[in-house]
Amino acid sequence: MRRNEPKEFVDVGLGFVGFFGVVFVIITAACELTGEPALAWALVSLVLVVIFILLLQARRRITAARLRAEEARATQDS
Repeated sequence: MRRNEPKEFVDVGLGFVGFFGVVFVIITAACELTGEPALAWALVSLVLVVIFILLLQARRRITAARLRAEEARATQDS
């Protein structure tokens, strides 16, 4: 694997955002169960989930583009 691949950066972002997304969802649930205000926590959770979904889509696009490039290279070599 080459250094500085876009897929590598997306994978790191997925791990980071995924971890904090889970943490904020747990905090939101705890606030809801204890009766504390949870709107801010819920909004942050929503933003993190949306960012996570966008990163997943970016990873799929990168993987598909790489697969198309490899297929094109294979057909040229044949």
